[in-house]
Amino acid sequence: MARRRSLLGMVGLAPFGPAIAGAAAGPTVSAQVSLDDPAIRVIENIWIPMADGTRLAARLFLPAHADPAHPQHRPGGAVLEYLPYRKRDGYRYRDDVVGPFLARGGIALVRCDIRGTGDSDGAMIDEYEPIEQRDALAVIDWISRQPWCNGNVGMRGISYGSFTGLQAIAKAPPALKAIVSCCGTEQRYLDDVHYRGGCLIDDQWEWAMEWQVVMRAPPDPAIVGKDRWRAMWQERLAVTGPLTIDWNEHQTNDAKWQDASTQDYGRITAAVFNVAGMLDSYLPSATRMMERAPQVPQKALIGPWAHKWPGYPQPTGHTGTALPVADGAPGPGVDWMPIETRWWRYWLNVEANGIMDEPRMSAFRHDRPAGFSYPHDTIGTFVTEPTWPSPHIRPSVFHLNADGLAQVAGAEQRLAHRTNLLIGFANRTSDSSGDPADWWREQSGDDALALCFDTAPLTAAVDIMGEPVFTIRVRSDRPVAKLCARLTEVAPDGRSHFVTYALLNLTHRDSHEHPVPLEPSRDYDVTLKGQFACYRFSAGSRIRVALSETWWPVVWPSPEMVTLEVTTGASFVTLPVRPTEPDTPPPFNVVRNVYDVPGEKPAPYRDRLGGVSITGAPGHRTFTIDDGSSEPTEGFVPGADTWYGEGYRLRRVIREDDPNSAEIEAEAVNTYRRGDWHVRLHAWSRGRSTPTHFLCEESFTAWDGDKQIFAKTWNKAIPRNLM
Repeated sequence: MARRRSLLGMVGLAPFGPAIAGAAAGPTVSAQVSLDDPAIRVIENIWIPMADGTRLAARLFLPAHADPAHPQHRPGGAVLEYLPYRKRDGYRYRDDVVGPFLARGGIALVRCDIRGTGDSDGAMIDEYEPIEQRDALAVIDWISRQPWCNGNVGMRGISYGSFTGLQAIAKAPPALKAIVSCCGTEQRYLDDVHYRGGCLIDDQWEWAMEWQVVMRAPPDPAIVGKDRWRAMWQERLAVTGPLTIDWNEHQTNDAKWQDASTQDYGRITAAVFNVAGMLDSYLPSATRMMERAPQVPQKALIGPWAHKWPGYPQPTGHTGTALPVADGAPGPGVDWMPIETRWWRYWLNVEANGIMDEPRMSAFRHDRPAGFSYPHDTIGTFVTEPTWPSPHIRPSVFHLNADGLAQVAGAEQRLAHRTNLLIGFANRTSDSSGDPADWWREQSGDDALALCFDTAPLTAAVDIMGEPVFTIRVRSDRPVAKLCARLTEVAPDGRSHFVTYALLNLTHRDSHEHPVPLEPSRDYDVTLKGQFACYRFSAGSRIRVALSETWWPVVWPSPEMVTLEVTTGASFVTLPVRPTEPDTPPPFNVVRNVYDVPGEKPAPYRDRLGGVSITGAPGHRTFTIDDGSSEPTEGFVPGADTWYGEGYRLRRVIREDDPNSAEIEAEAVNTYRRGDWHVRLHAWSRGRSTPTHFLCEESFTAWDGDKQIFAKTWNKAIPRNLM
């Protein structure tokens, strides 16, 4: 799932299960600070004026002493969270955790709706538009001049909020002293939900529909007024366009993606705390920022998690199965809010609390993937490095030889691999949510269809920490082809455990801006940089590199079936090997066994084709994955007195003998109701292809009560640009 499904749990929509009392063993997440704590002030809505007369809506959480009316008035630092995800209802639970906790710690939180979303004025055409980025700088400046702020501003956020913070620091506004960036990227074409390694990522369709119902939702009449909300909503609906068509028309790293990406790392002056999960697609940014902007102080925390924060309290009064939105999923999590509060007190309130004296890099070292043990905690431990890049980590080269993986190159020999459209069902998505069905599964079924290279059984454990680099000599019999490299651990029982991957559209081998077709029967030496991995290969196991031309349903297939030839002896993988050392406790509280509760189902780790329906005759079989439901599940949002509903449906289909049989259908529904206010938004899309074009269909519909007030459909055939 892309970026938003976790909102369901934030308003208590997940079904309640057995109580979790007594489940935790070890430190737990810090208690939630009450909204009526006398040490804080909460203001439901404030207006932040923009130069063009537009007003942005924000919710404000203040330390009581920062309130100008306080008898011992003392301003402090302030943190901006700048999001399109409706401060009023959809994200309210999470804001009610973060805002009071920071305010109790002496830091104000300004939770601002981006122009055209939530209760703010205006309309939004697409994500990260130039005006949105300019508004962020204006909001930072406005905050710095308020009587409750000491002039020092930070930005925080996960996913979209991470993007907005990274985009702001690239422009170096003087008041912005630090950010916390969780599960985001400063390079949109390289790591976002749209493309990876020059390959079209299938998550793009799903996210497009989720995003449509965000941008087109109305403001709350209780905030903007019963006489204004419909006109504001119509303004948002009027600019509705087809996102899947727009995004698929930009298949290279052109100005659309570059505008919201960091171009000059040397301009950055604000300190950065990078937070990432190894089941999340935005992982590369955490280490890349530390490597490309060494002039600014940085820290990184990389856990075993999906697209999640490391750890929040459960909603007040929640007694059922733990909600993944609250704590780092999968476990173990981290007691996050005390860490973040220390960070802000250091950078915004100039408190000498020692946080920058602690290791700059903390990462969870996996001994097995998360799904192997869930709902028990992921097997492994947190390890630390004083700095990053770390001088303790050394490159170790393993050659892809005809007889396996070895540290000495063998004779050169070409091995052929034909496109197999059934490779990939052990990895359903590049951007995992808290649903264990999304997580990496045991890989031996996919490996059996791929080109594999194994080491001999290891005589001692091997630890890696960093990004593996695959250097492959390859030729193709077609002008467009892809290459997927997976790194796995093959245990003595034959099971293949996923470690990391790399992707490359081979036409992008030299440039993501200007792809060039492949010349048949010509050898190319290509480099694929893998996702960050922190993993221990156990003694007795084997290290495996598995190569394939396709990776459905993560990546859209090439236009034709392809035969690749890989030259052994001339191909190799460089692993970042870390000395195997005794484990030392990390400088934070690790939260254990949150999901290890009665009634919680194991992850479908050993079931590669679980949830896949198969029809047709062998050789022509159709494989279908149906997830979710378009019927929204509703939950009550206390404080906003609103019933809020979400529904998602995703259908992915492919026939094993035809890459252009691939089809994705995505659907999203949001509802809001309170008294006589009842609105519904529905977005739908379908993506298909021919050898020469992508075929995109999309529709959007909105209802005000029982009356349909907007409906539009789009269809377009988009030429494939070596994709």
